[in-house]
Amino acid sequence: MNITICDDIESELESIAGAVADYAAAHPELSVTINRFSNPLDMLDDMSKNGVPDIALLDIFMPGILGTEVAKEIRNISGDNTDIIFLTTSVDFAVEAFALHANDYLTKPYTAERLAEALDRAAERRKKRLFVPITCGRDVHRIDLYRVLYAEARNHGVEIYLKSGMTLNARMTLTDVKNLFAQADGFISVGASYIVNLRCVQSILQNDLLMTNGKSVPVPRRLRNDVREQYFEFYRREATKE
Repeated sequence: MNITICDDIESELESIAGAVADYAAAHPELSVTINRFSNPLDMLDDMSKNGVPDIALLDIFMPGILGTEVAKEIRNISGDNTDIIFLTTSVDFAVEAFALHANDYLTKPYTAERLAEALDRAAERRKKRLFVPITCGRDVHRIDLYRVLYAEARNHGVEIYLKSGMTLNARMTLTDVKNLFAQADGFISVGASYIVNLRCVQSILQNDLLMTNGKSVPVPRRLRNDVREQYFEFYRREATKE
């Protein structure tokens, strides 16, 4: 697990790094590596060149840029692949932070135990993820399957829509994508052009599935009863899971 820390105050940076090092020592099974940055622009540049971390610990107030703006840039680079924990002296940005899908928001001063609890939650959340590689041109993106809303076959490829708002244009067939998604429960084919994450269906309309991002997926007439039944069967299974 790669953890990146960014705080412009050197003493705070050292303190956070020390607490994370203690956490890493207590959890050798995670094989934690730690990267530290006092300049958020240097951190973003490093992510662009060397890939994103699993977890980013970010201060809010930094010279020239807010931590929430840094988090938006991380989301642009990584989608939802990086779990973000804010460490700050103010509660004023909590709403904005969680709108960016932050994992946690710790106000200073916080205890090492509180930070460890936040890292535990992030680590546990990552264990439940199912990452797959998606090839887009010359780039390969690692995505969490459960962050996919739906996939649509278009223009000799597949457009994959993520919860973060990002769209990946994959040079794959819908069959290729379906085979990748077969690892996860809750994905169904809708006609010849769509694969849908049932967790992200807001409503079943007469002719469409309304997704949680406000977009609609058309359902062919012959498949409407089958899609409806698959939807209810999925949630029956979810409800009986221990």
